[in-house]
Amino acid sequence: MRYVATVGEQTYTVGLREDGHQREVTLDDNRLTVDWRPVGGAALSAGKDEADRAGHYSLLMGAQSYDVFVQPVPADDDDGTSRVFEVHVHGQVYRVRLADERARALASLAGGAHASGDANIRAPMPGLVSNLLVEEGAEVQRGQAVVVLEAMKMENDLPAPRAGIVKSLRVSKGQAVNQGDLLAVISDPAGIPPSDEDDKSRK
Repeated sequence: MRYVATVGEQTYTVGLREDGHQREVTLDDNRLTVDWRPVGGAALSAGKDEADRAGHYSLLMGAQSYDVFVQPVPADDDDGTSRVFEVHVHGQVYRVRLADERARALASLAGGAHASGDANIRAPMPGLVSNLLVEEGAEVQRGQAVVVLEAMKMENDLPAPRAGIVKSLRVSKGQAVNQGDLLAVISDPAGIPPSDEDDKSRK
């Protein structure tokens, strides 16, 4: 799993691979092996249904050991893709925002609304096109799934960022793609942008 962690003004990319209590952690370009065990009870869950439960951990990293207490806290600007924690280590308190990299990429893909003009759907991560849910020329609504991308053993529905017509599909079913590859283009009906009067009527 890969996460984006923000501590103060600093942002880090964190990769995590688990093997029992042993975890291989990649922090940006640095690879670390850590032993991380809950103390006195169950570990904190990553699920939002466990938002009120804290966790106490013993962390061993190299020759250094740490006593860590983690408390989920409410986020003032909850975007649905991240959680905020207060992390207590050696008397210091850090506020950490943790986001799943896959969820964040999908949210950013769907977040950009286009009133008119071409809107591109790009692969938010490397993967395999497992299905195309529309054909060229089809009319779609904003948020409607257009392409299904299989990545990290999960199928991800990639939505249309605006309502319009599928101008072109740039991939085929079964095709492997890289992050950022163009998958589809959504345009205005018949390629004609809506008039000012049309825009006013929608408001």
